Amino acid sequence: MGAILVFSPILLYWWIHGDYNRYLWIISGPFPYSHFGGGPFQLVLYSGLFLAGVLFFAITFILRKKYLN
Repeated sequence: MGAILVFSPILLYWWIHGDYNRYLWIISGPFPYSHFGGGPFQLVLYSGLFLAGVLFFAITFILRKKYLN
């Protein structure tokens, strides 16, 4: 789960900006899609996904170390 969240900002960026027509289709949709065109919203979204992935990795390693020893 952590790996998916860490790499999801890259895939999401590719999905949004991969094709200009798709980009226009996405940002003309309802909330939250209409905010995908804005830089601050994308920064918060990508940072949140990345940090959640790092947090999952950290929790996994802490629990693995605690319960496997």
